Amino acid sequence: APHITISTVGVPNAIMRLAGYDTQSTLAVSIHAPNQKLRESIVPSAKAYPLSALMSDCVQYFEATGRRVTFEYCLLAGENDGQEHAEELAALLRKHGNMRSHVNLIPWNPVDESEFKRPSRNSVRRFVAVLEKAGIGCSIRETRGLEAAAACGQLRNSNQKTPL
Repeated sequence: APHITISTVGVPNAIMRLAGYDTQSTLAVSIHAPNQKLRESIVPSAKAYPLSALMSDCVQYFEATGRRVTFEYCLLAGENDGQEHAEELAALLRKHGNMRSHVNLIPWNPVDESEFKRPSRNSVRRFVAVLEKAGIGCSIRETRGLEAAAACGQLRNSNQKTPL
């Protein structure tokens, strides 16, 4: 099971339950914003699980399992990809101690009918530089299938009229 990743946007009380199973899997938390207000605007379900509680549960997960927590962060041009967001994210992770955190940066893949835009390469590089300067490990998810509208988050029924 070491190559299995369990990804969640955060479900109250579930992260600590997961820690009790000793699965040897990686926990990936879809955070997407460095503060509660912005996170709620990007992830509507975040209202049910305050960022402070989510981070506290991640610390407890790390302490219980010794396994680092990966934070998934989808970069949205002009929304959460600024230097100030990177600095706030670095401060948030450092505030919650040494979880050996890793940030997986995911540049947004464009989808018709979405108000979000893909960040520029320079914007992504600046975000990475801020995290690295703060000692936060990070990587950028490589995009495949973008031209064919088959990249992460793009696959869907083109005839679908209303979101799922």
